[in-house]
Amino acid sequence: MRQIHDDTVKDISLTNVFEHPPLIRFKTAKTLCPKCKVKLKVHHTDTRKIYSMHIGAFSAHRTFMHCPVCKKIHLPEELEEMVPPHSNVGYDVIVFTGRLIFQKHHTIKETLAVLERRNIYISSSEVAYLAQKFIIYLSLIHYEAGLKLKMQIHNNGGYILHIDGTSEGASPHLISAIDEVSNFILANVKVPGESKEQVVPFLKEIKKQYGNPLAVTSDMGRAFLSAISEVFPGIPNYICHFHFLRDIGKDLLEKQYSIIRNKLKKYGITSQLRYRLRYYFENKGENINVCQINQVIEATKQTSVTDCKIIKQVCYILILWALDGKNHGNGFGFPFDRPHAEFYKRLCLLFDKLHGFHARCRANKSISKIIEKLAGDLSPLVNDTELKEAFKILSEKEKVFDKLREALFIALPTTDNGLNDDGEKVEIATIESKVKDFKQWLPAQKYYRKNPDYQKLIAQIDKYWDKLFSDPIIISSAKGDSLILPQRTNNILEQFFRGIRRAHRRRTGNNSMCKKLQTMFADTPLVKNLDNPDYMKILLGETKSLEEKFAEIDHKKVIAKMADAEKAESKIPRRIKKLIREEKIILKLLYLLTG
Repeated sequence: MRQIHDDTVKDISLTNVFEHPPLIRFKTAKTLCPKCKVKLKVHHTDTRKIYSMHIGAFSAHRTFMHCPVCKKIHLPEELEEMVPPHSNVGYDVIVFTGRLIFQKHHTIKETLAVLERRNIYISSSEVAYLAQKFIIYLSLIHYEAGLKLKMQIHNNGGYILHIDGTSEGASPHLISAIDEVSNFILANVKVPGESKEQVVPFLKEIKKQYGNPLAVTSDMGRAFLSAISEVFPGIPNYICHFHFLRDIGKDLLEKQYSIIRNKLKKYGITSQLRYRLRYYFENKGENINVCQINQVIEATKQTSVTDCKIIKQVCYILILWALDGKNHGNGFGFPFDRPHAEFYKRLCLLFDKLHGFHARCRANKSISKIIEKLAGDLSPLVNDTELKEAFKILSEKEKVFDKLREALFIALPTTDNGLNDDGEKVEIATIESKVKDFKQWLPAQKYYRKNPDYQKLIAQIDKYWDKLFSDPIIISSAKGDSLILPQRTNNILEQFFRGIRRAHRRRTGNNSMCKKLQTMFADTPLVKNLDNPDYMKILLGETKSLEEKFAEIDHKKVIAKMADAEKAESKIPRRIKKLIREEKIILKLLYLLTG
């Protein structure tokens, strides 16, 4: 029924009505010059192709009128409200494209396909440009609404500032400021490195725009803590429980986890198992008889080694199960999710079962060969002593870390909400009591004194105790008083960047966000505000849509901000990039310096 509805809407859409782009005439509604009161005359006409969401492609015939006295040229107002100057793409297409890419996380290719169904045929580079333009327009209307946002924050009883940042590898640091009361993203900046000198000017701008916050929440980064104490002296400064756990977990687990991750990569076990799936099983999941497999499971007895078909199906399923270990987790990311460790654990179990089964099926040469090959693939990995030791230590540390997660009632191992999880609704006194119990429990364990990592963990808890546990903040507004626990998590940015990362991975096949962060405009996180009804009400004001709001922006401001944003990216000019990547040229230049 839904498909019939969609097909019907598509058939009656104006984008499918016209076989050829229609010609639409545009002319100013004025007949007299507002200043001279003289009748306007035709100055010139032109025709250009325009794309809009309502019609698709159409030809706009523009008639430009002028005053014979003051010589002022009057443009067609209706078209000016539809399309930016010097552009053939309407404001509605800019908004539509921006929402697809940043809110629905479409790739460029997917966006092109959607636009083509609307009779809008533009290039992939134009789509990328429109997405950037969308962020520029959004940034401009956000900062123009600064006074109204400030008034709303005041009416809310003040704001709790949450500072968060993200980076990867050699990428710049993207830092964002969020109000935890309204959930507004207030400001963003990209800086070369997360240092106090870079963060202080950013915080000063926020203070200038919105005044002093009721409190500030951040992670344990030294730059953040130092900058906050300088810009907001006397303002309570808290550490977000989620970020505290994340940083503690990385310090505790990273060493052993990286060994497991690197060893899995070294042995290339994923590609080897996928090769076996193709070679022995033709990688055809549709050939699996699920009912037959369920009957074997319910039989509760070992499979006959003579039933080659069933054994091959069981092996196929178990290999897929092992490979699926790489997808294991609850959506929090490392250190909460440890998919590589789960993958290794499944591989070890699979090897153990294959090794035992191989002894039973020696008489069946075809099956014995498959089992032998699979076990042979796994053997070097499973018998790696360094890997075994790393997994043993990691398993011990995981229990400690997960127990701390349970004490803090956040990012629990049993939840599957991922970054949508804001923690359990528990009083701060209860959380504090549970963490005290944890502090007493860990030193009593026999492995505590053997591993300094555990001692460091306790030291970190003690160091940040006052910033982790304090009384709730009372927010007084026209709606009444409310209590807020500033230490509990605010995952707005984590959710946003997880979506961006997924889209980036689907588009490029690369999980690294380094280049993406280098080219991303600083105010891209403002997109997350579009999901907030209170923010949209303030942003739009008397206008009905983003398209109308964008049309009110002076185009010169857009061009200037685009230029500033591109300049801030510090891109290497294409000609220079080509030059520095020519080894012979660099060798000659180096020779010139050395003589």
